Amino acid sequence: MPQRTLWMHGVNMHVEYPSRLTSVRATGPFVRIEGARGQNTWLHFPLPTPAVVDGVKMRVEGAIVSFRTRDHATVHEVIIYDGESRIAEHMDLDLRGDHLEHRFDVPGNPEIHRGINVTLGVRFDDAAPDVRSMQIEVIGVGLEYSGG
Repeated sequence: MPQRTLWMHGVNMHVEYPSRLTSVRATGPFVRIEGARGQNTWLHFPLPTPAVVDGVKMRVEGAIVSFRTRDHATVHEVIIYDGESRIAEHMDLDLRGDHLEHRFDVPGNPEIHRGINVTLGVRFDDAAPDVRSMQIEVIGVGLEYSGG
């Protein structure tokens, strides 16, 4: 069965610790967050997930994240959950700048069971000169999946 991709716009994001951010703004093209110096949090993107299509169980192939950061903000983790099970983790990253189609594998391509949540761990530098330098814009998060 051919691979499929489902996208969710960034404005659907949920923030784990909102008090660690100075601003969250949903706009037409993306969601923009501004962090607080030295803080971190997790951004959650719960994807509508097709577990079974025409009687065929679907499998997760990977996730695609479209985002950009300013100089003093970084995406340092990408964790993928199926329900409460962690099915992929990409840790110790230091992703800064434009990452408009960054793909993250899910090892073993497991069957989808309970719904996929893509979580971005974000961090803001202690020595950031201003709030603008700690911005992250998330355009969208995609799920690559296939049947069989």
